Amino acid sequence: MAGILIGIFILAALSVLSVHRRAANLSVRQESDLPVVPQPSPISRAVRDLVATAGGIYVSLVLLVSFLQIELPARLHLPFGFQVEPLAGIALLVAIIYPFFDRQDYR
Repeated sequence: MAGILIGIFILAALSVLSVHRRAANLSVRQESDLPVVPQPSPISRAVRDLVATAGGIYVSLVLLVSFLQIELPARLHLPFGFQVEPLAGIALLVAIIYPFFDRQDYR
């Protein structure tokens, strides 16, 4: 039980750190001009990029599994009643850890 809670805490912490890292990368690149039109904040852009990256990875994994005709379970049953599609879970985890391995230096 404690291991499950630690795992959930680690996943949540990594998600927050991932969004923070993405926002930091985006805020460095943001122009310093005063906006005339409202612009999205670095946090909203970071969340958008996280979801877009996870979606792109998911589509790629679906195509790969379909091409290789790999059989996967429809759902993985996690503790606390959570159910997750295996490819969606993998895509989300890869998207969360991606900013930590991004070698581009924006500074």
